Amino acid sequence: MPKVARFHQLGGPEVLQIDEIAFEDPAPGELLLKVNAIGINRMEVFFRAGGFGNPKAFPAMLGSECSGTVLAIGQGVAGFAIGDRVATIPGFTSIPGFATEMKGHECAVYGEQAYVPADMAVKMPNDMSFVDGAALWMQYSTAWNSMVDTAKLQKGEYVLLTAATSSVGIAAAQIAKSQGAIPICTTRSQSKVAALKSLGIEHVIVTDEQDIAKEVARITGGVGCRVIYDPIAGKGVSELIDAVAVNGMILIYGVLDLAPATIDPLKGMAKFATIKFTAVFQTLLNAEKRAKMVEFVLAGVANGSLRPVVDKIFAFEDIAEAHRYLESNQHIGMVVVTVD
Repeated sequence: MPKVARFHQLGGPEVLQIDEIAFEDPAPGELLLKVNAIGINRMEVFFRAGGFGNPKAFPAMLGSECSGTVLAIGQGVAGFAIGDRVATIPGFTSIPGFATEMKGHECAVYGEQAYVPADMAVKMPNDMSFVDGAALWMQYSTAWNSMVDTAKLQKGEYVLLTAATSSVGIAAAQIAKSQGAIPICTTRSQSKVAALKSLGIEHVIVTDEQDIAKEVARITGGVGCRVIYDPIAGKGVSELIDAVAVNGMILIYGVLDLAPATIDPLKGMAKFATIKFTAVFQTLLNAEKRAKMVEFVLAGVANGSLRPVVDKIFAFEDIAEAHRYLESNQHIGMVVVTVD
């Protein structure tokens, strides 16, 4: 029987275990895939560790980003054929309270096979590898949701991207550059500066050594950034208010720092600033926005402006180590697991 990775209790990476389960024909609206590569994302780490509460039941499945080939097609599905190379858009999840309520099988991709909603599958470009296909849609759809759809980045303006060595941070920098905007990226570690510079990012702030607001003021000539894109939240939000431009916006898309955010409302009011929480599902669960995002990303891949950055590849049997590596925050870009 096909192997899957699931967890039977909450905990660290060690709770992930390889099980064998039977797969049947896909339900209406679904595809059954032979999985070739899996993208490992932060949300899955939080879920496994209990950050989103208990799953609906144990053992629990994980994963919504993969690439592979179509093995079987559910009733009512059009536009796909057996053997098509596809990648999944992560608009589905087994995490309670997020994304779509699955009506057929539990759709989760940590395995040799996976059921996926057909409307969340995209045919891969012919020259794209399965590894790159599994590293594409979470990062670029998340960044598109905020950079393009929400912020509507303009040519020539500066955008501040915190924790920018994450896959989404790199995707946001590439999207910003594709729109003619100028990314200012932050990292805690001097050791990651060279990697960011190698991606064509001119302005990098090392937050363990430099003051964000002072550096942003220096780079922008005292104007600040109209758009700040932040996955950290917590205590650092106060610093971001100092760096945001008048009439600017701070878009928070993650909670790497779970400490409550303390801000000075007078500072924010003086700048007419907006703090907005964003999530990729704003795009992924809206068919019209999702189609625009897919068109944008595929065009960027075709013209070379969007290029997935894969930091490290693990074998399927080492998927717990892939989680452990992601939690170490050493990565620059995506962590991918390949399935033989």
